[in-house]
Amino acid sequence: MDDVMDLEPSRSLNWGRIEEFIGFGRADAPVVFIGMEEGLKDAGALDEDLAIRSRYEQPIMDLKDAHLGIAGTEKYFDPDRAPRQPTWRVMADLMLRRAHPGLTPTGADRRRYRALHLGRSHGDSLLTELLPYPHPKRSDWLYKRFGKYETRDDYTREMLPRRRALLRSVIASAPRELIVCYGKGNWREFQDLFDDVSWTDVGPFRVGGEGSTRIVLTTHFSGYGFNTDAQLAELASVALPHASI
Repeated sequence: MDDVMDLEPSRSLNWGRIEEFIGFGRADAPVVFIGMEEGLKDAGALDEDLAIRSRYEQPIMDLKDAHLGIAGTEKYFDPDRAPRQPTWRVMADLMLRRAHPGLTPTGADRRRYRALHLGRSHGDSLLTELLPYPHPKRSDWLYKRFGKYETRDDYTREMLPRRRALLRSVIASAPRELIVCYGKGNWREFQDLFDDVSWTDVGPFRVGGEGSTRIVLTTHFSGYGFNTDAQLAELASVALPHASI
């Protein structure tokens, strides 16, 4: 009986829609951020989170609209009181420096930008992930009870090639100025998104190019590598070499 009840939530979920979801922002955005998988604020609210994702009407959604009803995200879009979100903080800083060369963004600048512009349908960024199932941390595997994959390894083995093909087509669908992939443990998987790219290590970053597109691989945005203004400026100097940092 318990096994039957465990499988019950899966019947109302649209797994195809979840697995084919691309991300947040503008489809033809000049700047693309790629992580390995989306985080999850509250593992206890996973069923509700997946139910919301099952109702996404488009494969690319406005970040604020998509998060309506997702537990723990209600305050993230308040430009004056949004709580700290380490990954979005770094993205917002880089986008501000791109838009305003010479600017050293303040915490208030970053908070306002990510609340109003980051990953929004009217903005200049697209936020996407190599893998589609959200998790609180990489060591977790929360999906066996849905009758999906038994282990994370099973999931990755089947899902990663599918997602790689999807993201390749997304990247190629519009001119891109900059692509930033974050999470050093996944650099090999990120590099497999691109063909015929020569990579060069520059400090803590790996840099390449595909046509007019600059590609930067970094450590994870939530790590110690982006705690200070100097570290954020270093990223900008590599990602935005023609801007005055």
